[in-house]
Amino acid sequence: MKKAKRFLTGLLSAALALSLCAMPAMAEDAAGATTTTPPQDVWTQDTGSITIHKYEYNGQDKPDSTGEASDVDNLPEGATALKGATFSIYQVMDRAALRNYYDGTDDQTKVTVDTYLNDTKDAIKSGETYSTAVATATTDDDGIAKFSNLELGLYVVVETGTPDKVTSPVKPFLVSVPMTKASNLSEWLYDIHVYPKNGTTYGEVKIVKYGRVGSDTVGTLSGVNFTLEKWDETAKEWKSVTVSDKDGKAFNLKTDKNGEISVSGLSQGKYRFIEQSIDGDNTYIIDQTPIEFKVTSEGKIQYEDEDPEAAVTFYVTNDRPDVEKNVIDKNDSPKTEADYSVGDKVPYQITVTVPKNITKLTTFTVSDTPNNLVYNKDAVLTCNDKDVNTNVYSIATEGDGFKITFTPAKMGLYAGKEIIIKYTATLKSTADQTGAGNRNDVSLVYSNKIGVDSEGNPTEGEKKEIHDSTFVYTFKVKVHKIADDTQKGLENVEFDLYKKDENGTVTGAAAKALGLDPNEKWTKVNEAPLKTDANGYVEQGGLANGEYYLVETKTASGYNLLKAPVKVTLSIQAKTEWNDTYIYDEHGNMLKHTVDKKNTTFSGGDEGGKTEYTVTVVNRKGFDLPTTGGFGTLLFSGIGVLLVVAGVGVLLSLKKKNRT
Repeated sequence: MKKAKRFLTGLLSAALALSLCAMPAMAEDAAGATTTTPPQDVWTQDTGSITIHKYEYNGQDKPDSTGEASDVDNLPEGATALKGATFSIYQVMDRAALRNYYDGTDDQTKVTVDTYLNDTKDAIKSGETYSTAVATATTDDDGIAKFSNLELGLYVVVETGTPDKVTSPVKPFLVSVPMTKASNLSEWLYDIHVYPKNGTTYGEVKIVKYGRVGSDTVGTLSGVNFTLEKWDETAKEWKSVTVSDKDGKAFNLKTDKNGEISVSGLSQGKYRFIEQSIDGDNTYIIDQTPIEFKVTSEGKIQYEDEDPEAAVTFYVTNDRPDVEKNVIDKNDSPKTEADYSVGDKVPYQITVTVPKNITKLTTFTVSDTPNNLVYNKDAVLTCNDKDVNTNVYSIATEGDGFKITFTPAKMGLYAGKEIIIKYTATLKSTADQTGAGNRNDVSLVYSNKIGVDSEGNPTEGEKKEIHDSTFVYTFKVKVHKIADDTQKGLENVEFDLYKKDENGTVTGAAAKALGLDPNEKWTKVNEAPLKTDANGYVEQGGLANGEYYLVETKTASGYNLLKAPVKVTLSIQAKTEWNDTYIYDEHGNMLKHTVDKKNTTFSGGDEGGKTEYTVTVVNRKGFDLPTTGGFGTLLFSGIGVLLVVAGVGVLLSLKKKNRT
């Protein structure tokens, strides 16, 4: 009998080894000798237990199986507990049958696990008396599943559920409760510990995030936050994944300074990344369209229709629009600031950079808000020198400005391109003539967070607004009328101010009468006469830089009227300092750059950087002609007589010389 026990112990130890897939014959020993019936009190317990220890060995050998709890002390370094493996046990021999098998009284000469398995050898046979599981348990955080209070007998253990990281379940195996100790064949183990081994595999992916404005990639983006989800086939829902299945380390799902996220230790299954936010006050569009992929049982990554690869990098781009506003100066150049006169039609240009993903947006509007200007309802939209289709936008006046509402779903033709908006606005008489200028703002409002509904259609999310501004300055001419003799101001002197104008109505004889070039066309700037005050000052505002002519129409009593116009040249230059605001992330990467007007200084005008230019005009005293018969007449007559007498004397002297 001892010989038979040794043989059975060896067989059971083998059954608990790596494969745990077979239990050889226990009815005969190596010599074929039969055993006698053991004493009935050799089994001192009526129940026992099976404790399954589930570990990932990641290539290491699992400990030798003796059935004892002490095997856990022999775990290889790096072995990690495997949670979520489900096992079912089936009793294929009861206590009596197992005892007879041990005693050799059963006719069976060989028992293997295959005896009880279906044709595919992965599940228990159906329809048999033993085909109903005695119990089912799932490994916990420590990788342990325990079956307690089991009747003595022979059991088949089948792994009926595996975590996704497991490539295939362990093959079914036999466990005898009880079994003899390998160290002492006279002792029986009632609490059996087994260490089945699974094959595991993991996948890894990387995201590299880029920023793009229009069609131009501007570099990688840091600070982009994602979530990672995995499809739960049982619950039929997506569940958040935050740690590695391999080592339990938490994922960092924010792009680093290189715009990258690396994720490894992903068990097999279906996953998706979803972008959530970007750090800082960033103007890039958050696109929540999921990036879906699968990890295969081989640990490879299946993405879209591509062949599975060991590791995959997703290159993902964040788009953003842009808007730039310029005022067109008199040289037909786009500028941030320019000077114009009141009443001028000021030309403007707005450049809208359309994002590549425009059709995913739900909001895309451009609003123009002028100050002291009024829109002339003449906007023209072009792209690549062709008119923009009118079915993709509508335009409406708002106050003194306008708003253009685009239909993003129809703008595929313009994705990644620039739309140019040209229009004019008239500078009103209320125009600011100080250094503050007349500001004209443009605002671009757009969807900043693209959601997706159950049918995959974009949904309205958050909105962002981008601004840009231009300034129009208008200046003053001040006239200081003074007397030549006293150098004091002359009151009530009147002027008109003229400028050359291709649409002017003053020309020819009318211009000549004013002392202006009759071959040019002229326009009078002022409506009412420019009349000097008590100090001799008068001013005309709302003027752009250029040449003007002052025509004096009435002078002070006792002073001569100017015979010719006075040329006045306005050449006031604006110099603006801009306050640039930069926003950076913790890695030193720029997230946003905004520009705000800080201070503008002027030169070419009066001292102190003023937006006015003073010209001094001097008037001289006129002559008082003497009356007829007065002292003046006698004086001039006497002078005449003396001149005649002198002349006669000269003639007589010449005749006398000739005679001699």
